Amino acid sequence: MDELPGSQNRHESRVSDPYLLDEDIQARLVDEMFCDRVVLKALMRKLARRMLGRKRQIEPAAVYNGLVVFHRIDLYGGGLRHGQNILRVLLELGLAPCERLFEFCAGPGYIGYSLLANGFCQRLTLSDINPDAVEVAKQTAKYNRIEHLVNVYRSDVLRQIPKDEKWDLVVGNPPGCVPGCEDPANLINCDPGWSVHRRFYASVKEYMRPGGHVLMVEGRAGSSPDLFEPMIRAGGARIVATNWGTDFRGQDIDKYYMISQW
Repeated sequence: MDELPGSQNRHESRVSDPYLLDEDIQARLVDEMFCDRVVLKALMRKLARRMLGRKRQIEPAAVYNGLVVFHRIDLYGGGLRHGQNILRVLLELGLAPCERLFEFCAGPGYIGYSLLANGFCQRLTLSDINPDAVEVAKQTAKYNRIEHLVNVYRSDVLRQIPKDEKWDLVVGNPPGCVPGCEDPANLINCDPGWSVHRRFYASVKEYMRPGGHVLMVEGRAGSSPDLFEPMIRAGGARIVATNWGTDFRGQDIDKYYMISQW
């Protein structure tokens, strides 16, 4: 990795695989994060949590136009980066800002809160099956005093979401079906047999306003739009665009963005 201008390479980087890092993490900061003192402190905190049964700390993760988004590090599935990419993809495809937006498999709501803060929707709905993620998402709404603009549900796919919810746009970074991962308890990375996807596409139409769109972030490894097209058609919609993911420098990433119209 390139050294930042004016910085000194005081110790060797502990990261041997730079491609595992988010694109916007600077080399100097990576080195600092992986120095002996920081690693030791992190290990001590982890040991203390295990011994005392403490929950991971809820802390600020990002600020979008003044909106402070909270998270817990164990709930992170890439949404901080994908939130920014999704906004760019929506603009590139010419989709206009909407009234009501829903983030599916929201986790702490990185993507949804980014779009709300950037004026892409007026009202936001978030849902996740993980009660810890729901707690963090509610903390963000409470801290920013926008509880009147945000609905947060704990839901198994869409089962617990009230039927009077109606959306113009749905976004999501759902779990994939990573080869070798068949653990249903791995809520971030594992969707065995694409069960979550199948149930979502089978039930989302009744929540969509006519002509609304669904944009999903999917992994290039192990999936393609051809895999999801039969699910989407069976649910009553069609794929209208696929954006093969790139970062802010125009370089390919391991994701693509698939948009269907309902």
